[in-house]
Amino acid sequence: MKEKSSGRREAPEDKRIAVIEEIADDIYSIKFILQSIGYEVTSFSSRKSYQDALDEFAPHLIVVDMMIPGGEAYGAMKELGTTRLKKVPILAITAEAMEGEEQDVYDAGGQDVLSKPYEVGDLRKKLKKWLK
Repeated sequence: MKEKSSGRREAPEDKRIAVIEEIADDIYSIKFILQSIGYEVTSFSSRKSYQDALDEFAPHLIVVDMMIPGGEAYGAMKELGTTRLKKVPILAITAEAMEGEEQDVYDAGGQDVLSKPYEVGDLRKKLKKWLK
């Protein structure tokens, strides 16, 4: 990986990833993985917390945990589809891929699904697919 003059590792092709996840441990885990690969990552713990900052961050990929209470994840994906970020791919992370859930993700505006627990290699494949 290239080094920027600041000494910080340059993310693969300077790609930025936003994570919408409610559980602090899960936020820490996925941020740690993504940052160790070299991506610039920001996270939001609720749908309300990202509304202004997400547009400014200008992510290349948005990761949404589908277990945000009250169906907020589906609402967040639908809402993102009406903003300037509508062309940014959304990777939905699910605790358990239930029958029909993948279609619900696609209908809400998500482009792909990754089921927990996942291997880092599986996450890397999804990143490679969507961050060309």
